[in-house]
Amino acid sequence: MKRVLSCSLVVLVLVMMSSLSFAADYPEVRGSWVGFVKMIKKDGSTKDSKAMFVINKQDGPLFAGYKAWFSDKSDYAITEGFSGIIGADGVSLYFAEHEDGYTQGRLTGKENMSLYYLESGRKAKAIYYDMERIRFSRAFVDIDKDGSKTIIRSEIVNVYPLNAERIMREADVNKDGKLSKKEWEEWKKNK
Repeated sequence: MKRVLSCSLVVLVLVMMSSLSFAADYPEVRGSWVGFVKMIKKDGSTKDSKAMFVINKQDGPLFAGYKAWFSDKSDYAITEGFSGIIGADGVSLYFAEHEDGYTQGRLTGKENMSLYYLESGRKAKAIYYDMERIRFSRAFVDIDKDGSKTIIRSEIVNVYPLNAERIMREADVNKDGKLSKKEWEEWKKNK
């Protein structure tokens, strides 16, 4: 009986250790992913544009965030939330959009993903996304074009157009509508 109990305990420990190592194998997908979009609607018309996926939460294989794109009629980004999961293979991605449709795809590299969106019904369309994770590598002085020693939203739009609203919301700690060099560097360090 002791031998069976000992073997069972060893098997249980091995299973727990393997499940922990399996959970740790999920790739880090948090970040801003930008890229080109090709869409075809049910009437056969096509359109090319740009979009961004911001994945700001991840817990093992589960992730959440929002996607943003520019409408033809607006200078401001339209956003929609999503929740997702990384497949057991560590490269397949599945997104449940919070309003309509589903997106699935694959990580095609550490910094790249290809996604496919399908929506049926009255707004039927298929969309292909070719996305790349962006790094906020630009120096403060590169963005501060007027030399004021602060960065305002319009200066960020010139460098990171799809991320300007997000950067201001997250980095402007004192909420004065501009970023100091310290605020920019602190925010960038955490991305």
